Amino acid sequence: MNILMMHQTVAMHDAIGNDIEAIYKLLNTRYHCRVYADNQFNKNIKYIDKDEFLEMIQLPDTIILYHHSVYWAEGYELLKKAKCKIIFRYHNITPPEFFANYNAFHEYQCAEGRKQTDIFVKEFKDAFWISDSEFNALDLQEVPKDKLAICAPFHKMDEWGKKVPDETILHTLIENDAINLLFVGRVVPNKGHQMLLDILRVFMINYSEKIKLRVIGKFDDGLAEYNRIIKNTIQEYGLEESIEFIGEINDSTLMAYYLGSDMLVCTSEHEGFCVPIIEAQYFGLPIIALRECAVPETIGQNQIVLDKYVEQFAAGIHVLANNQEYKQFLINNGLNNFESRFSIPILEDKFMKAFEKGV
Repeated sequence: MNILMMHQTVAMHDAIGNDIEAIYKLLNTRYHCRVYADNQFNKNIKYIDKDEFLEMIQLPDTIILYHHSVYWAEGYELLKKAKCKIIFRYHNITPPEFFANYNAFHEYQCAEGRKQTDIFVKEFKDAFWISDSEFNALDLQEVPKDKLAICAPFHKMDEWGKKVPDETILHTLIENDAINLLFVGRVVPNKGHQMLLDILRVFMINYSEKIKLRVIGKFDDGLAEYNRIIKNTIQEYGLEESIEFIGEINDSTLMAYYLGSDMLVCTSEHEGFCVPIIEAQYFGLPIIALRECAVPETIGQNQIVLDKYVEQFAAGIHVLANNQEYKQFLINNGLNNFESRFSIPILEDKFMKAFEKGV
């Protein structure tokens, strides 16, 4: 049996790229798997050209595994030519309203991507769907229950565990006397950066401890107005010395930030899964998270999940920084959540059962 995975872009270090690479390697242990993509940045997998792809999707023993996370006009046209079985891997698409005031192209892409989800559900009625989360599955309510499965995205934490963290960064974090907060995610409107700044401001007004927030994730040049608002707010609040934007980094650097920070603060307003949460749990970093989208589902039980009140977040940071017993409770339960639900053997078993059901 031939497996053809599809996605417009296959990157090296993003969540979807990691998921595609892991599934590619897993399926290749049992089947013949290749990937079709417009943008081929991940060199750890083998790709197929368009002519061969069109030839293979006419064969009844071929399976298409289509990763859906973005509007892709060509992808839809190719699916319509297929005479083989189709399985969709659904990663969710950000609602367009998050970009309405900042970038018309991003807004359009998100709107069309979400429309494409509905089109896929209606036109490919025999297709099977594997969703990243129960939250994502809410977008697929017209898919029959026997054609829908849930399996979290794959990750690379086991590979990280074999690497050495950046010692300079790790020592800097451990040795300073500030509360070191961490946020991991691109600087885009749905990630909740304004709330992060509000939390910092309220904390500094009400508590005496030093505090420093580090944001790991790059700015988008196409969101100039959003970037301007964030930078202006930092100046207005006087937070220049209390926040640092790290940008893109390598694995050993990211590992050092996870190991050396005091807590992860997640204020994202839309996540289809939220990989940084399980990364933090793997590395023993406690979390304070916003009760939105797939975050409560991902973070698991006995964790701090709060409604959208900055005062509660500020108080939670203060309590967590000063209560080692409670901090260890969160760390232990977070690690248990990761090991019992998101370890690689568990994900492989769950994915293969879903895939074979779809086949």
